[in-house]
Amino acid sequence: MRLKDERDVSSTKWFEYRFMSPIEATAAFYEAYRRLFREAWRKNFHAPDTELKRGGPAAGLWSNGREFNSVWRARQIADGLGLPYEFFIREAIEAAMRRGAKRPPRPNQLYNVLGMSEIHARWHEQSRSLPLFSKLPQYRVEAFQGLPAQIAHQTWVVDNLKARLGRPYAIAQACFEQRVLPLERAEAEFSAHQMEQVRYESAGMTATPIASLKPSDFWPSCFGLPHAHDDASPICAVCHVRDGCGKVETQVRAKVVERYGSERPRDDEKRAQVRARVARLRAERKAAASPGAGASEREPGSVMMKM
Repeated sequence: MRLKDERDVSSTKWFEYRFMSPIEATAAFYEAYRRLFREAWRKNFHAPDTELKRGGPAAGLWSNGREFNSVWRARQIADGLGLPYEFFIREAIEAAMRRGAKRPPRPNQLYNVLGMSEIHARWHEQSRSLPLFSKLPQYRVEAFQGLPAQIAHQTWVVDNLKARLGRPYAIAQACFEQRVLPLERAEAEFSAHQMEQVRYESAGMTATPIASLKPSDFWPSCFGLPHAHDDASPICAVCHVRDGCGKVETQVRAKVVERYGSERPRDDEKRAQVRARVARLRAERKAAASPGAGASEREPGSVMMKM
């Protein structure tokens, strides 16, 4: 698990997660995994004890470091691919079942390279046939601040509408009901004839008002994470909160050092374990090679007893 990777996936992850902290995203991923894990048992094995299948530690995700790291890494893979968690998990499980798996895959088996091409093909097909827009208020026209995630979402909306043949009713919904596409952008992307139909279709369409959003609601998912901030990164260079993020990241690293004595306590622990293991092996080899250490050597006491 590398926190600095969160910066890279912050601009590729599915839009629903771009303003969500990695902890929140990992929890959402894990809940989706547990539900789909049980669903796979029910569908493929018809087991009567399906509801007893947890898909994770009995004490919860946070009780097992190895499981936590596996889920975190699987979630990062999904983020890097830009896939909704439920879609990624479901497709990965079904691909494993088609390959003859004897049980639903564990989190660290979800990103098996044998299934990635199938998942990509399925996503390409689905993303061009269904209206896949984010419902987060951060993407509404009235909340637009020119953030990279907001611009990317509007581009996604346009591409999705065009893939579905630019139907006027769907464009009208995006502009007037869902309010994820400004009318000016729609006019620039679609023909005058289409837009004439859009205005006709939009009659009576209204949008549900959104609650006011705080500045923190627009923080990117990697905000303040240790080692994620990098002034040389093009992602950080265009981030609207890069200065505040840098300050928070510095404070967080200082707190980690204050508490654990190191910025990377887990890495230090692993290195210490390796050093201890190497030292132990060397000591054992040295003892085995020293004079009188052979199994055939007799202790002085045994010689005296025979005399």
